[in-house]
Amino acid sequence: MPASAANSQVAADERLDHAGWLACFSALGLGGLTRNLAAHCQLESDDGHTVVLRLDPGQSAMQADVHNGRIERALSSYGLPRRIEFTVADLAPDLETPRQQEERQQKERHALAVDLLHRDPNIQKLQQAFGATLIESTVKPASDKRS
Repeated sequence: MPASAANSQVAADERLDHAGWLACFSALGLGGLTRNLAAHCQLESDDGHTVVLRLDPGQSAMQADVHNGRIERALSSYGLPRRIEFTVADLAPDLETPRQQEERQQKERHALAVDLLHRDPNIQKLQQAFGATLIESTVKPASDKRS
């Protein structure tokens, strides 16, 4: 799926792959428990009619038909009218779920923010003048979602 597809609808006959699932996940506008459930899934297959999501067995208690309908409506609004099916199985270790991707990206943003602060000349002056220390666990990167 092209990188721009995450920002717009796609052709209904286009097949979703796992990279496409990750790219479009946020644009689906899912919320609450449905978002949480879908965020713990890997895309197993899309045959053009049915999307099969592989659900982490540790999250299987969240599965309910109401979530299938919400995900189906979200995909349809995105331009991919599909039925949703879940399979509960161990996740492929080489593929991220949307939740894992989000956690990795948050860690990367945090590490970058900490690095920038360590290299900031003003921070270095404070450290030298006052013996200040940067408490890395308190660093919060600016949100990507600005209002």
